[in-house]
Amino acid sequence: MQLFAKFIFAAVALGMMVPNQALATGPRVTTSLFSAHHNQIHAVDFPPFVSSEVVDGGVISEIITEGMKRSNVDAVVTTHPVERMVYYYLLQEKVMAVAGSHFDFTKAQREQLIFVPVVSLEERYFYYMPSHPQGLNIENGTNLKGLRYGAHQGEEIERYSKAGAEVVYGRTVTLLKKMQRGEVDFICAPPRSVEWLLNRYMKDEKENVIAMPGDAEAQTFYMVFNRQHPLGEAAAEKFRDALIAMEKDGTLARITSKHFGDGELGGLFLKRLETIK
Repeated sequence: MQLFAKFIFAAVALGMMVPNQALATGPRVTTSLFSAHHNQIHAVDFPPFVSSEVVDGGVISEIITEGMKRSNVDAVVTTHPVERMVYYYLLQEKVMAVAGSHFDFTKAQREQLIFVPVVSLEERYFYYMPSHPQGLNIENGTNLKGLRYGAHQGEEIERYSKAGAEVVYGRTVTLLKKMQRGEVDFICAPPRSVEWLLNRYMKDEKENVIAMPGDAEAQTFYMVFNRQHPLGEAAAEKFRDALIAMEKDGTLARITSKHFGDGELGGLFLKRLETIK
């Protein structure tokens, strides 16, 4: 479990990063939206990492909550079914912070935000075996003509479109169902998330959704603090310091073990942030 803590610490050590792109998926609004906490950290439902359907909101949600507690900021993670709600609260309501990945902000918007990486989640490509009984492997694919790629909003899709693939957007669970119906040929997502969604919504199709060999690019999960909020800049600094302290005292390892067990990497499929360019 020390390995997980090192991965988290790698995120902290990189400091505050501003990505060109970076969001996820899920079904419902949590009751945290109506809580008595002074600040809500808005995120798209992303099971099993951040979700109202998982114990204590999922492993990343619990890490964020503990980090904010140590920062002496009264806050709770609030999940939403679609990303536009997260953008609305951040850009229109000027809330203190949001959390997620695959964000797509303009240059002017990014200048008002502070990005603190929390974890980097390894991703894999998946396809639906009944649609491709001979298998499908796009790892070195430069020619994807005739294939349809299922992408998340805000995801970098240039390599797929340049290779000739048609791009279809949706939440992860929606894209899995589109694959089943033959409307999408392949998707990219964290294996643990795909596993959870199949168990929850498509249990009979678990054996038909196949992971391709090799890893795709990692997905970085961020806390995004708003400079236009009175607490934004100070909270970002305190949160980063809290993550460092949580790594040192074993809190990150304990939280991960609680959610995923004591096996190698705790089942979180983490990848070092140093590998992200």
